[in-house]
Amino acid sequence: MKKTIRFIINPISGVGQKNKLPDMIQKYLEQDQFDYEIVFTEHRGHGKQLAQEAVDQSVDIVCAVGGDGSVNEVGSVLAHTSTILAILPTGSGNGLARHLGLHLKVKKAIKNINRFNHQSIDTVSIDNKTFLNVAGFGFDALVANRFDQYHSRGFLSYAKLVFHAFKSYKGINITINDEHTFNGLLFCSFANGSQFGNGFMISPQSNIEDGQVEIVCIELPHLFGLLILIIRSFFGTIHKSSRYHMMSVSQATISSSTQIAHLDGEPITIDKSAITIKCHSAPLKVII
Repeated sequence: MKKTIRFIINPISGVGQKNKLPDMIQKYLEQDQFDYEIVFTEHRGHGKQLAQEAVDQSVDIVCAVGGDGSVNEVGSVLAHTSTILAILPTGSGNGLARHLGLHLKVKKAIKNINRFNHQSIDTVSIDNKTFLNVAGFGFDALVANRFDQYHSRGFLSYAKLVFHAFKSYKGINITINDEHTFNGLLFCSFANGSQFGNGFMISPQSNIEDGQVEIVCIELPHLFGLLILIIRSFFGTIHKSSRYHMMSVSQATISSSTQIAHLDGEPITIDKSAITIKCHSAPLKVII
């Protein structure tokens, strides 16, 4: 019996020509294995609605076509259901897809769906909000906020924003479980996966199916130190820096001096003095 797939395409995520995707799906998806439909998001949050409709209709697979924000919208709905998440990574960073070792070329990513290999992965909640890959406070959230409003996408645009924002950045303060306080941080990240995207590793040793989330705090460096951290991140050795502090938890309470945060690269504002983060063990099935 054929499996059913709903492809949810974010037409404005990342870079590239999304108008070619329907033809590529028709060409490379095995028609004798799958019945499929293609829908396009029209606004932020629309992916959640389209994914929920698929769950209600007992669709076997929902494929998020976009970046980490698009994957979050779809995957957060599919968690704790029998519907499987697939990813065609067409965003700017594609952090979760990279962590899972998925092909970044659309043709190969479509063909990978045909193999139908899947596993269950953890998700993490911040109060009542869910993320799949990385969230946090601080510099990365500030850049995510500015990138969200920027006129162009891609790695170079992101790099430009990073160095421009760093010039006036003062750092943040974080307290974990009313016990551990870190002052003057570049950022505090919550890592279910290993990287923000574009190969930028934040928690190289994170395991997305171990029931734990890593809290990563990095002390604010000078500009040259930032360059060293970036280089270390691309080589997967950032955790060896003396500025790097990490703990693995299943649940924790976090207090922050800033309200600016992000979930899977999407900017949000936290309107309370403390949040609770909790790792949920393997509620989401995803094609790998």
